[in-house]
Amino acid sequence: MWGAPALAQEGLHFVGTPTVEATKTTTEAFLTATGEVAGAGTGGTATLSATAVVTSGCINPGSKDHEPSGLQRTTTTVTGSEEFTTRQGRGSFTVVTSSVSPGTCPGKMTPVLVDVVFEDVTLTVEAQTGTITYDFGTVDPV
Repeated sequence: MWGAPALAQEGLHFVGTPTVEATKTTTEAFLTATGEVAGAGTGGTATLSATAVVTSGCINPGSKDHEPSGLQRTTTTVTGSEEFTTRQGRGSFTVVTSSVSPGTCPGKMTPVLVDVVFEDVTLTVEAQTGTITYDFGTVDPV
């Protein structure tokens, strides 16, 4: 007995699963998403957005262990967009968000990014043929 024929997916859709990666240093943090879509017409725009919960502090140059003090927590939105073209309706993208950085410190203290958690990380792809989204949830750079 023969199996049912495979059905081709029509309309705008992700090819495989898009990925997201968080990058964090002591001075900045940002997200990068990559993916591929099909059924997109001649091109589209990929937009990555998230809420960044940022903990920053200040390091006194004379401190023995260089532990940050005066920790502050802030919340901000990061976004990034990239336009892409397609070939026969299929296209790839890499989109990077704006970065977050620590605040300022008094005197000669050095501002540092202690921790960042990206919440509600969402990738949206808009094309001539529609709009699709992928929810990554929370991304915690380790």
